[in-house]
Amino acid sequence: MRADPITDPRLRVAALLTLAFGFSALHAPAALALMVAATLGLVWWSGTPARRLLRALRLPGVVVAGLVVVLPFTSGDHVIAAVGPLTLRAEGLAAATGIALRFVTIFTLIVVFVGALPLSHLIGALRGLGLPALLVDMALLTLRHIEDLRHDLARMQTAMRLRGGHGWLGRFRATGWLLASLLLRSHARSERVYHAMILRGHGAKGAALPDAAAVPRGDKWALAGLIALAASLLVVDHLA
Repeated sequence: MRADPITDPRLRVAALLTLAFGFSALHAPAALALMVAATLGLVWWSGTPARRLLRALRLPGVVVAGLVVVLPFTSGDHVIAAVGPLTLRAEGLAAATGIALRFVTIFTLIVVFVGALPLSHLIGALRGLGLPALLVDMALLTLRHIEDLRHDLARMQTAMRLRGGHGWLGRFRATGWLLASLLLRSHARSERVYHAMILRGHGAKGAALPDAAAVPRGDKWALAGLIALAASLLVVDHLA
């Protein structure tokens, strides 16, 4: 398996945003073809397994497929073919092809650059790129809160199964009590965390910020190359 194109999470996010915004502005067939070739090259460079990529594209692909399938038959005036009440139109086919290619390539970039990053590392990378500390804290606390709720719910459901059921009505009532207990516990836990953060001086003026890790030189060159790639594709699209 080959090494990742960029190892620093902050530069991964920056590269992803640069390429995503650049790819979304492409419309010319030549630029779209180069976009697909560049994406395949990045997939090969990163060594992303095809199975993981297809698994990640499966669910969002279903959503976009609805638009891509309908658009060629409803948009445009130049009819290419007609089968009964269905008429295939050139403008709609071109638009659907562009949408499908941009979607697949951009989502592939997401899998390549940040698909393997833990969510906490991704949030830290956004903080390093200038995301306000308040939003970072809210995201991290929400992530921790959801994880705690998941563990509590699994433990309570196990306890319910061990105690046996009392018919569907009894299980329905027990589930209601379980959810209410989870809400009360989560509220009490959030209050404790909030007061603990205040006592530790979180958010106070003059609080020390963590030192930013040094960016490897290879990552800088890789990011510069990807920015140049996005700019080149935009130039090709403009000239085509």
